Amino acid sequence: MSDPDENEEPLQSLPPGMPKRYAEYRPETPGKPLPPPTNVGGYDELLEYCQRKGLSLPRSRQGLTTIDSLIESAENTTPLSALVRPIGMFYGDVLTHTISGAHWKVINENFPEVSITTRTSVSVIEVAQRRLDLGLPTLTMNYDHALDLVRGEPPQSH
Repeated sequence: MSDPDENEEPLQSLPPGMPKRYAEYRPETPGKPLPPPTNVGGYDELLEYCQRKGLSLPRSRQGLTTIDSLIESAENTTPLSALVRPIGMFYGDVLTHTISGAHWKVINENFPEVSITTRTSVSVIEVAQRRLDLGLPTLTMNYDHALDLVRGEPPQSH
């Protein structure tokens, strides 16, 4: 289904997020900060769905193209609506694995984002939801747009 090397990378946890209308302020923990997470998973259901259909899902633009094709070929996208979060999480992991410095962050606890530049984050669940609800932009269009944004800004440092 995917490269064996991809499976060897350990999963990380998403950073804690703030529930809506609540903010907690704590001093930063002393010592060396941990690197931001880049591999959080959360899309096992999507991998299983693709495996049942005999499809490969590499963590790359090609994987996004596969998901776009699944959505476009579906007569009814209702069964795919159960995969909105896994699709978004997969899209986020594609971003973190293909864009230097991109990393997961959580502001609203149920909607993780991927920071792709110092000023731009992608709300990956909302991108997936819009793709299923409206059809456009596709995941590959979103990905290409993210790459364009990254090319326009200096790289992020951790």
